[in-house]
Formats: sequence, structure tokens, C-alpha cells
Amino acid sequence: MKKWTSSPGFKVALIAIPIFIGALDLTVVSAVLPHVLVDLEIPFQTGMDNAAWIVTGYLLAYSVSMTFMGRLSDILGRRKVYLTALVIFGVGSYLAAVAHTWPTRLVLRGYYLVASGRPDISFLSLYVLITARMIQAFGAGTMVPVGMALVGDLYPPGRRAKPLGVIAAVDTAGWVVGSLYGGVIVRFWTWQTIFWLNLPICLIAYLLIWSLLKEDLPRRDGRMDWFGVALITISLSVLNIALGSGGDTSSSASLNELQSLPPSTLPALGLVVLTLALFVWWENRTRYPLIELSLFKIKNYLPASQTNFLIGVALFIAIANVPLFINSLIAANAEQGAWESGWMLSCLTVPMALAAVPGGWLSDKKGYRLPSVLGLLMAVSGFILMTNWTSQIDYLTMGIHLAFTGIGLGLTMAPIAAAVINASPSEHRGTSSALVIIFRLVGMTIGVSGITTIGLRRMQILSKQLMPPNADLAEIGRVGREVAERVITDNFWIAAAVAALALLPAVFLRVHQRTD
Repeated sequence: MKKWTSSPGFKVALIAIPIFIGALDLTVVSAVLPHVLVDLEIPFQTGMDNAAWIVTGYLLAYSVSMTFMGRLSDILGRRKVYLTALVIFGVGSYLAAVAHTWPTRLVLRGYYLVASGRPDISFLSLYVLITARMIQAFGAGTMVPVGMALVGDLYPPGRRAKPLGVIAAVDTAGWVVGSLYGGVIVRFWTWQTIFWLNLPICLIAYLLIWSLLKEDLPRRDGRMDWFGVALITISLSVLNIALGSGGDTSSSASLNELQSLPPSTLPALGLVVLTLALFVWWENRTRYPLIELSLFKIKNYLPASQTNFLIGVALFIAIANVPLFINSLIAANAEQGAWESGWMLSCLTVPMALAAVPGGWLSDKKGYRLPSVLGLLMAVSGFILMTNWTSQIDYLTMGIHLAFTGIGLGLTMAPIAAAVINASPSEHRGTSSALVIIFRLVGMTIGVSGITTIGLRRMQILSKQLMPPNADLAEIGRVGREVAERVITDNFWIAAAVAALALLPAVFLRVHQRTD
């Protein structure tokens, strides 16, 4: 028993389970938002925009925590930071479960101390829930890069690829399966059950990791670059807010429900560029940078990061358009669309997670380039197969195409993560692990906003071209379905092109193993 629990594989499983739960909670609430609004007695018409921050706020805190908590683990130690993140996630889960009870009453008392009048209790409960979700996300986002760095510490360079791929795949699979998981939970229990279930998992994981996982690396000398943290936080926050508001990509969305980017997007993106430029300037001059920019000069570091960014763009095009296709062309109603979209997306993500294991094995045996290029070629082929989808397609064929694409993307996860982390000195491993995920998250954010803008423009053009004058309702419906089919097909072609573009940096990956 002792020998089994002390094995690196068992420790990787311990690290991966909380990461999966944290990723699951990224999208789990998207399926239960209507239930939240009903329970809190908030009208849909006035409350949905605010309620969307239950998801958006989580993504924002999830991304921001990655930017510096990986670096903090380089300074303070992986185990200490990971366990702290687990506690933060557990506290946030508890607060989310009870947000409408004593936390709301506590905030109400504080409000009366500083303001007059009576606030809307329903909206106050909603804001408390959003805050609790952001606390959750801070812990969940921290666990991903620190967990990957822990795996890097557990395994030598020649054996890191497979377990690193598992961590990356588990993180990605979690937030895609989240909406399906949330739908299953609210069919049998209340939405608060989602958060209550996190607590025993966090407690068991904390006790096992605390007792079985020892800190192998000494504390590093150095200071935290808090000014750099502030700059990159502002940049990522504005990027997520500006681009993340471009459209609804939940599993119940249909194509004609997407909204175009608001007028404030371009000024916000200008602020992103400004703060990012200032961040690069500062990192080149400070003694203890948050991100050592010289890392990008190391062999494999830059091409792996570029490949990961493009994979993120292509992946989220698929994740956004599969639900749109089902809701616009197949499902009879929103409830059926949400349920069937969740199952079909699992045909993409489950094979993607499973393929990380052979991807890691290939990477350890043959180097980073072979599994990356092979996986991207499969992904390109899978996206091309998806361009043949029509409203008459059956779910079995869709599932096969999605599984083929998912296997291809899954094969790339381990070699990309290993290429970055193996190239990194041990004192920067936490930072490097964070960058592996951040590049993909930024790619996904840009992917969904860009494809929304392009899709809306194409929909407007095609509608004008195909809609006959004096069309009746039947003709309008037929043209609408044809336009949706063409636009989504175009989006899959774009995903194929982006995945093909990712091949360019991937071919520059070389075998380059560090000894630390």
C-alpha cells in the first residue's frame, strides 16, 4: 500500500483531481443560470447581464491567478502554494453554496453602515455569489500551473511528457464537460449541490497531498514582481472583458442570438496593447521579473508557445460552433439542444483527454515534433470532415468526426507542455507551466470573439443574398437554416486553417532535454 501511494503516478492523480473539479466549475454554472435567477427571484430581462458574471468573473479570476501564482510557487514552494490554492477553492465553493444566506445578510449589514436606503436583496445575493465564484476561480486557476510544475518536479525531463499531457487534458476536459455536469446535477438536485460536492473532494485531496507529497525543491531566492503582476492583470482582465462579451457560446445559444462586439471593444484592445507593451518594457528592466523574457530565446520555448496559442484558437472555434450547429439546425428546443450539445462536446473532449497519454508516450520516445505534427494533421483532417455537416447528419457521424479531431488535439498536449517545461530552468518551472495554459486561454478568447464577428458578418451578407423579396415565414425559416449551415461550415474551415497554421511552429520543435 505504501509503495503504491508513493508512486509518481498516484501523486499525479491526486494533483489532477482538484484541477479537474476547478476546471469543471468554469462552465458548470452556464447550464444552471436560469435556476439561479429563479431561486434568487431575479427577472430574466433585467438580471441576465449581471448573472453572466457568474461565468465571466470565474474565467477572469481563473486566468489572472495563473499569471503570477506559478511564479510564487517558484519562490515559496509548489506544495505550499498548491495546498493554499486548494483551501481557497474550497472556501469559495462553500461561500457559493451559502451565498444567499448568511453572507448576504453580512453584506447587507455592512451596506447599512456606509449607505442609506434598502438595496435589492436578490441582486445583493447575486453579487455575493459572483464574488464567491471569483474566490473559487483564484484557487482553481492557481492549481493548474502549480500542478504542472509539481509534475515537472516529480519526473525527470525524459518522462515528463505523458503526465504533463494528462494534466493539460484534464484541465481542458473539465471546463468543456462542465455544462453537461451542471445539467445532470440540476435534474436531480439544487444548483447549490454543485458547490457542496466540491468540499469533500477538496478535503480528501488536501489530506492526501499534505501527507504524501513532500516538497523536494528548496525555497528560491527572489522577490515577487507585483508591478508586473498589476500590469499583466490589467491586460488580461481587459482582454477577457472586451472579447469575452462578444457573444454567447453556451450550449443553449443559437447563431442568431449572438451579439456583435460592443463599440468599446477597440479602445479596450488599445489599452490591452498599451499595458502589455509596458509590461514587456518593465520585465526587461526589473531585477526580479514576473516572467523572464529571456526564456523565449531557449530552444522550443517560442515555437511551443505559438503552437499552443493557435491550438487554443482552433479548439474554441469547435467548442463554440458544435452547440450552435445543434441548436440552430437539429434540436427542437433549447432544453434538448443543451443536453445534446453537452454529450456531443464530450465526443471531442474525452478522446482529447485520453489521447494525451499516447501523446506523452510518443513524445518521450520520439521527441516533441512527431506527436505534435501528427496530432495537428489529424485535427486539420477532422475539421475538414466537419465542414461536410448538414442538417441531415446523424449524431453517430458527428461523434466520429469530433472524436477524430479530439484525438488529434489531444496528441499535441503532452509534447507542447513538455517542450516548454523541459526547456525551462527549475527556478522558472512554475512560470513556464502557467504560460502553457495562458497562451491557450488567450487563443480561445480571441478565437471565440473573432469567429463571432466573422460569423455575424457572413450571416448578414448571406441573408441579403438568399432571402427572396416578400418571403413568407416558411421561406424565412428555410433561408435562416441555410445561412446557419453555411456560416458554421465556414467556421470549421477557419478552424482547419488555424490548425494547419499551427504546423509551422510545430515543425521547429526539437529534442532538447534539460537535466534539472
